[in-house]
Amino acid sequence: MSLCQGFAEEGVEQRFLIRPHRTWHDEVAKLGAVKQSHYPRIWPFRAMLQHWVDKQVRDWKPDAVIAWMPKAATLLPKANGPAKLVRLGDYPRHIEHFAAASCIITNTPDIPNRLDSLGWTGAVEVISNFPRVGEVTGEKPAFDLPKDSFILCAAGRFVGLKGFDSLIRATALTQGTGLCLVGDGPERKALETLARDLGISDRVQMTGWVSDPTRWLAAADLACVTSTHETLGNVVLEAWHCGVPVISTPTPGPSWLIENGETGILLEDFAPETLAAGITRAKLDPSLRATMVKNGAAKLEAEFSQKAIVAAYFKAIERHRIY
Repeated sequence: MSLCQGFAEEGVEQRFLIRPHRTWHDEVAKLGAVKQSHYPRIWPFRAMLQHWVDKQVRDWKPDAVIAWMPKAATLLPKANGPAKLVRLGDYPRHIEHFAAASCIITNTPDIPNRLDSLGWTGAVEVISNFPRVGEVTGEKPAFDLPKDSFILCAAGRFVGLKGFDSLIRATALTQGTGLCLVGDGPERKALETLARDLGISDRVQMTGWVSDPTRWLAAADLACVTSTHETLGNVVLEAWHCGVPVISTPTPGPSWLIENGETGILLEDFAPETLAAGITRAKLDPSLRATMVKNGAAKLEAEFSQKAIVAAYFKAIERHRIY
């Protein structure tokens, strides 16, 4: 959705082919014409769907057709003309859906390694995300944490992969810190129990689902990415956008984004003790935090701003059109 908005702001005419009853229908309808169809998997209905998609492309003659994720890639038109791009935000399990693609766009440089291991020999380009531009000014959200706490903030779905249990343990190991977890999910009760067992329930706040997590990140002292695996790490980009220093575990995406000590703190391992040491380092060194904020903002503007990412897509489209 963010990329579609970015295209619209650059004056790009867009059309959207989606399934009926999608929650984002009204949002994309503001940006261009929307046509809906069910996506059957069985013959002959699948062939009829492909014919319908091909007709939309023939009639409109777009410069590019972009498929979001692998299953949509099976419907890319077979005929030459537009650039036929597939955008991947995670590691694919196979490449059989990509036969008609003229290029696969990945958001980190590690995904092409997976594609190569699966036997993909076509074009691949790395074009990352840009951060969601939320409301980072005005009245700050109300943290329900002890007064004068050094506020840690992490955002995401409460699942084991996010490592929020490790972050709670690290909070217990650091003095004067309070933790705000923005989001919700199936691990919430377990996380609440852990905070209670560690005696820090008063130092841990869980917001529940919110529509704009960037407001909470912007009001914190340190943004935390604690995942055991993160393909990109949008929170890193959002922290740079918010002007907040960031600390992260050494997962693929953040390891690519962060220069340790320059644009963030990149930890050596996933242990709560290591995370606690990094938090303490940031807490006790205001000059380090200021350096990371300054350098993060500069890197965001140069490489990961909306303008930079949309421009990269325009170049990719021109390279992969087949005349």
